Amino acid sequence: MKSYGWLFDPKRCIECSACEAACKQWNQVETGVNVRWRRVLRQESGKFPDVQVTAVSMACNHCENAFCQKVCPVRAIWRRDDGIVLVDTDRCVGCGQCHIFCPYGAPQLNLATRKTTKCTMCFDRIEQGLAPACATVCPTGALQWGEWDAIEGKGSDRLPGMAYPRQMRPHIRFVTEPWRS
Repeated sequence: MKSYGWLFDPKRCIECSACEAACKQWNQVETGVNVRWRRVLRQESGKFPDVQVTAVSMACNHCENAFCQKVCPVRAIWRRDDGIVLVDTDRCVGCGQCHIFCPYGAPQLNLATRKTTKCTMCFDRIEQGLAPACATVCPTGALQWGEWDAIEGKGSDRLPGMAYPRQMRPHIRFVTEPWRS
């Protein structure tokens, strides 16, 4: 079965947060709720005076070996056959272990419901033959989505300062060389 992943080019990101807004709108996340499934972050690396600041659009990376899934005491987090990692909020007890162990901060405890939520990779859109909302609105093409077999060999598995992904095997790659059309 196909699995999916993200390709992100930090050199093309203009920090417009269109991906964040599209995610919130498609998933009907209420205004004022503490949940942001996709976030544009600033990743710092290096040492003064050679400091680099990189914009990174981050969400759940739907890891093949998802730590959040392994530490959930009630098995509320599960992985579909297509690799999309989801949370069963009916089973979730809101303990927060998944958030603590995810190096990407993807699972988030909704303070209003006391349940963990996270990026669903817009599986409902994928089932309709559409791409996730966040990837469709990026005006520069910095955030892309597609079949993992086509993405896996592109770019690096992490940016400087990020968690080492060997054990988790996240479904994201970062373009670390000049972009070519």
